[in-house]
Amino acid sequence: MLRFEDTDSERSSRAFEESILDDLLWLGINPDGEISRQTERLERYVEILFRLERDGFVYPCFCPAAPDKEGHGPYPGTCRNIPPDERRGRIESGESFCRRFAALASGLTFRDRLRGDLTFDVRLGGDFVLTRADGTPTYTFAVVVDDHDFKVTHVIRGEEHIPNTPRQELIYRALGWEVPEWVHIPMVLDSERHKLSKRSGAISVSAYRDDGWSAEALVSYMATLSWSGAPTDKVSSPDELASLFDIDSVALDSPVHDPERMRHFGRLSMRSVSCEKLLGELGEAFSRIADPPDEIDADRAALLGELLPECASRRELSDSLARAFEIAPVDDELGNERTAWMDDLLDRLAALPSQEWFTMSIKNILKKFQKERALEGKIFYHALRATLTGRDHGAPLALLMACLGRKIVIERLGKR
Repeated sequence: MLRFEDTDSERSSRAFEESILDDLLWLGINPDGEISRQTERLERYVEILFRLERDGFVYPCFCPAAPDKEGHGPYPGTCRNIPPDERRGRIESGESFCRRFAALASGLTFRDRLRGDLTFDVRLGGDFVLTRADGTPTYTFAVVVDDHDFKVTHVIRGEEHIPNTPRQELIYRALGWEVPEWVHIPMVLDSERHKLSKRSGAISVSAYRDDGWSAEALVSYMATLSWSGAPTDKVSSPDELASLFDIDSVALDSPVHDPERMRHFGRLSMRSVSCEKLLGELGEAFSRIADPPDEIDADRAALLGELLPECASRRELSDSLARAFEIAPVDDELGNERTAWMDDLLDRLAALPSQEWFTMSIKNILKKFQKERALEGKIFYHALRATLTGRDHGAPLALLMACLGRKIVIERLGKR
């Protein structure tokens, strides 16, 4: 079930909802039924609120602000014992008020599936707000009603919600409802063991999607955070992970986000895609190549296969391809070797018809030329690569030349 907890108008919008829904659907986390919104259930919250007020658990508070929200300590219960007639008169006069739950219990104990029994003195937190002055319910109150109505059996959430749990236990007990099983899992930390945030490298799901990451790679990586049973040697779908999941194997130590381990899953996912499929997706990246023959598609796919092992996403592969085609500033320490034989090699390559310009033909020319001139292989290929790309390493040279295209290779050899 997908529920949007949207009663805080300052932090909720349909644009946010659409973004969240797009992310979930892309990740493969699909709701089974209709989407619910708390703003569409306000009448139900009012019904339960009046029931709590009738039974003496809730009272109107006329204090001008909510001290517990402003860092001034717990609310002391100032309005808790206002006489009924005075309370009624202030409401009828139009005075603004919120509604609070009277937190009078001490030593409240609830059980967490992973942490065991946890005990809190709820009086130390003060009487807490159930509805704001505009009548909208708070998260603490609304989710209790929602979870009860939708028959939620397990509440699995971050450990930062542990302080909310005693308050929600009080509401469940006041209403006589069955309490769900609480499970509070550790937060993901950055490399400095601080809460993961944008400043520490956290990136939105949509940014990964736009960069061409596989959804299954992200899901597989995220599953390893705190869960020892998650597969580490393959990418898995949400359904596959769900079939393996054991909540009791979740560790309580906060996991640290490891970008390199995430890249491991990205690389695994990329390697599972055929080079032919990737060629179809990245065809535009070859647009600078001049009029290659049909046979070049096999060479292009082979070049992608050479670049693929170190790439975790389509964007990385595209960038790696662009770097392979770019020409860097040349280190001219091999200039003497070039003047001795480079012009002759240029003539030999220029004589190769464009319809025969593919890896095997170029490789045969290079091998024959090297043998005829008795050139040391390392010097020959190093000098040729430096002239064509400005680099001293990369994909197999004949393959790269085939993908660069006849026109560009001849231009670069002629200019250098």
